[in-house]
Amino acid sequence: MKYKIFWAVVVLFVIAAGGMSFFSYQQKQPLVYHESLMVPAVTVDERTLTMGDLAYYIAAEELEIEEQAKIYDLENTDKYWGMRLRPGRFIKIEAKEIVLDTAIHDEIFYQMAMDAGFTLGEEEQESLAMRQYDFWSDLTEEQQERLGVEKQELMDRMEQIAIAQQYQFVYGMEHSIVAEDYAVDGEKYQDLLKEHSVKVNRSDWNRIPFGEVVLGSKES
Repeated sequence: MKYKIFWAVVVLFVIAAGGMSFFSYQQKQPLVYHESLMVPAVTVDERTLTMGDLAYYIAAEELEIEEQAKIYDLENTDKYWGMRLRPGRFIKIEAKEIVLDTAIHDEIFYQMAMDAGFTLGEEEQESLAMRQYDFWSDLTEEQQERLGVEKQELMDRMEQIAIAQQYQFVYGMEHSIVAEDYAVDGEKYQDLLKEHSVKVNRSDWNRIPFGEVVLGSKES
């Protein structure tokens, strides 16, 4: 009887260990972005932004860096993407964190703008419409499919970003000498950030294959 209990415990242990190993393996695998749009990315105060909500930031940053990479080495853009900026930090990693930091910054100012009843003026709306058209038109059909976000959802998100950034300028001029003090890397914004609750879904965010979301895998 003792032996039966012993082996039953061993079997349960092996099953549990196997389950934990499989879970650990899964947690290390990259997410397929267009299949993960509803996965929470970050919660700012009480509003949760999903991976899909960050689509514009991700696409815009990837495309901008790829253009820089082409200038650096047209034949092999991987060289630029793989450049080390400081110990343990590569361009790809730094850019991915910029995406997250900018999304948090814009969400804070968007919430503030909504609380203040702030809206875009006519000229700002016209400028936004041009940016929306240009951005979507510049994406190839393949890149649009990789992104996986509906056009209208992306346009709506770009409008929220425009409101946030314009309100940051207005707020910055009212509370500082220069509006840039409240930019994502501004000192006064860092103080403002401390007044808000920010929770990043780091385990899933780390699995987003930044650099391959709209650009695709260089190996494919």
